Amino acid sequence: MSPADGDRDRETQRILIVDDEPAVREALRRSLAFEGYDTEVAVDGADALDKAAAYRPDLVVLDIQMPRMDGLTAAR
Repeated sequence: MSPADGDRDRETQRILIVDDEPAVREALRRSLAFEGYDTEVAVDGADALDKAAAYRPDLVVLDIQMPRMDGLTAAR
């Protein structure tokens, strides 16, 4: 696989970022978008479940301690 192929694969990968801290969400989103990933953000576990159903991410970056629904409950 050439580097160009790897870049193309990365662009199609979807990452859902779940964190209740806006600064953390934005920093992760910007870093991953800069690397070519398609990103979506959620503010807590309940929001993550809704977004995951619609967005169908390949990877979820999930904070553990959040209001409403924590990350462990959302992961189950």
